[in-house]
Amino acid sequence: MTELQDKLIEELQNLTDLLDKYDVKNWSLTFSKIQKMIDNGDKRGIDSLKNVRGGMGSFTDLVICQINGHRIMKNEEDYANTELIRLGNLVFNTADKLNREINKNSA
Repeated sequence: MTELQDKLIEELQNLTDLLDKYDVKNWSLTFSKIQKMIDNGDKRGIDSLKNVRGGMGSFTDLVICQINGHRIMKNEEDYANTELIRLGNLVFNTADKLNREINKNSA
């Protein structure tokens, strides 16, 4: 396992922990599955991360808030969403780096 894989797995765990904290079950499950794929060296995990990034209903559309049925206090919403964006960016940036590393090594 490479250093980038380890880093990505840790970042995915941090993101999943945040999602679990606020009861965002669908996305937590999605990222847990992706984490397992990457942990097993399955490149489809990187592809799955690409797929959750854009389009309608994608991860980037997620807002953690009471009105969306999440388990959160109103005064925590700003912090939770700032952290969601930060952790998501870390995951996607590391995934991009890992993908470039994989492609470079397979060329």
